[in-house]
This record gives sequence, structure tokens and C-alpha cells, in this order.
Amino acid sequence: MLGRIIGLLLGLGLGGLAYVILYPGGLQGQIPALDLGAFESVRMGVALAAGLLGAALVIAAVVRGPTRKKARDGLPVIADFKFADEAQDAKEAALPEEPRPFPGLTPLQALEAAPVPEPAPFPAETADTAPSEPEPEVIPEGIEVASVDVEAPALEPEPDPAAALPAPLAAVAAAAPAVTAEPVSEPEVTYAPVEPLPEPAAAPTLDDFDAARSDLRMHARAEAWPAAAAALQRVSALASTDRQQMLAAQDAGDFARAQGRTDDAIEAYDLALAYARQAQAPELIADALLNVGDMAYEEHRLDSAVDSYEATLALRRQIAQDVGGADARRALSIALERLADAREDRGHRTRALDLYRESEAIAAELAQGDAARYGADLVTTRQRREELEARILA
Repeated sequence: MLGRIIGLLLGLGLGGLAYVILYPGGLQGQIPALDLGAFESVRMGVALAAGLLGAALVIAAVVRGPTRKKARDGLPVIADFKFADEAQDAKEAALPEEPRPFPGLTPLQALEAAPVPEPAPFPAETADTAPSEPEPEVIPEGIEVASVDVEAPALEPEPDPAAALPAPLAAVAAAAPAVTAEPVSEPEVTYAPVEPLPEPAAAPTLDDFDAARSDLRMHARAEAWPAAAAALQRVSALASTDRQQMLAAQDAGDFARAQGRTDDAIEAYDLALAYARQAQAPELIADALLNVGDMAYEEHRLDSAVDSYEATLALRRQIAQDVGGADARRALSIALERLADAREDRGHRTRALDLYRESEAIAAELAQGDAARYGADLVTTRQRREELEARILA
């Protein structure tokens, strides 16, 4: 019913829309003109389509739908329904009905009235029936049976064998001395001392700290990372002093850095710096500070990088002055270039250029003494100094 009402209203609305389209300004100007825009050229077609659709909806709502089939008495026809215990076909219906034990009672009452047979008593044993002997139990193999203490009947004393002998023999047996068995002593067994077997020679193990570090560097250069990880574990296990602990932490930082694990590398380098300060070794502290500065520079924390590089440079100047040597001078040159790169990124190009010039002077001095070893350093430093000068002049 609700659907018919909605269809009727929608049809009337579409009819009214068709009227508005066909007669703009109708009803004495009370209906405003409806602008169809792009469909203005087909106004008549739009009006006819709306009118026909509205008429169809009105006709569909007004026309009465199909009536429900009714029985002769005016009630709706209900489908036949059967219980599960009713006859399903004519063949079952034709069967004779089974006789009921209680015709006057319902099935439930008949079930309650049916007598319950009493259980038959067990046959009692008669006096003349003798109990049969129990059959011996067969015990399967593998099953232990607990022993039961049973009082054994008193045994009669055994007869004296001398009493059964004739009188002359009995007198001889009584006069014979008693024979007693003497215990047999076991012979003493002496064991020769067994010399302990010589222990087998232990397989050669890499238990030296410096050798373990060399093994680690060899595997790392070959990019054999599983073997390098095992060598790193040996280095950490063999480290005992503060110096060795610092070197082990530094190696762990280098390994993590090569693997791209920045957070692990930073943590390892910080631990190395702590061990270096405990050892109070300027050389180790400078190395640890340089690694800390490198990680800060890679993460673009330029202020922290500059602070670490300046502390490294101060220690390297002091070591080069006190200790001297080509290695100390080369480490000073590296510290100068690291600080120069960080200051250039901060915009301090003039100060960075001064640092590069100082590093180039040290590299030229080293290359003059050993060109084969330090000549490449001089070429690299000079190239970077020239590039920085070109950027400043540009």
C-alpha cells in the first residue's frame, strides 16, 4: 500500500513538471519559467517524457494488483501440513493398525501402567554344592606380582641320622670328632699404579687479542660478514683491559657502520670513547672522538661534529708535538681535513680553506720523505683544497 502511494505521488509530480515545461508562466503567471539550459531545444521532448513517465506511475499505482486465491469459505488456502509420525502415502495408510496393549489409555498412560518386570534373583548356593577350586591365574610375562607374607606351617624337626643307624655304628658316629669348615681367605690382589694418559694436544685456537683483530679485519675486507661476526665475538670475549675494551668497541662500531646500522655504530663508538677515557690514553681518545664526529657528520648534526673534530684536532696537535713521527703527523692531517669539511658545510669556507692549506703542508712534508706511502694523500688534499678555493672565488 505504501508503495502505491509513493508511486502515485511521484507520478503526479512528474505530470506537474511536464505541465511547467510545456506552459511556462502558466496559471496566470504564478508558475515561473523553467530554464532547461542545454535541453532548451528539446523542451517538448522532455515534457512528453516526464508526462508519460508520470502517467505510467499513476496507472501502476491505481490499477489493482492480483488477488490472493481464496477457498470456498472465504479463507485463504493453507498448504497441507503433516506431522512426522503421520502416514506419508497410501501404502502406509492401508497397513492394519497394530493392537494396543491398553486400548482405553493414551500411549503415555499405557507406558506408565505397564508393569516393570522384577530382576530375577541370583541362584543361592545350596548346602550340597561344594565350592569349586579356583583356577590358577595366568600371569603374563613382564608383569611383577607383589609378594604376600603368609605364615608357613611349623616344620617338624628333622630326624637325627645317627638315630637310624644300628647301635655299633651309632656309637662310632658319636665318638667321631666334629668337623668344622674353616673359612677360606681370599688372596690379596695388588694393582700396579696406572699412569695417566697424556692429554691430547688442543687444536690451535685464535686466543690472542691482536691476532683476533687481524682476523676480523681480513674477513671485513673480504666482505665475509658471517666469519667477520664470529671474529668480532672472539675479539669482544678476549678483551680484558680498558685499552682492549676500547678497541673491541671500536671494531664493533666499524662493523655496524659497514652494515649500515647507524644506531648500533653510534652506541659502540660512545662506549669506545668511555673506555678510552678510563684508560687515559690520548691516542685512543683521539681515535674515539674522530669516530663520534664522523657519525654526527653523517647524520648532519654539524655542531656536534665540529665539537668532536676540534677536540680531536687539539689532541692530535699535542700528540704530534710530544711523540712526533710520520703516523702522528698523518693523523693530524686527517683531523684537519675532517674539521675543514664540517666548517665548510656550516658556511665557514675561509676557515675551512686555512685548515686545508695546513693539511696540505703536512702531506707535502710526508710525501717528500716517503712518496710511495704518502704521495696519494698529497694529491687528494691538494685537489680538495683547489676545489674549495674555486667555490670561494665563484
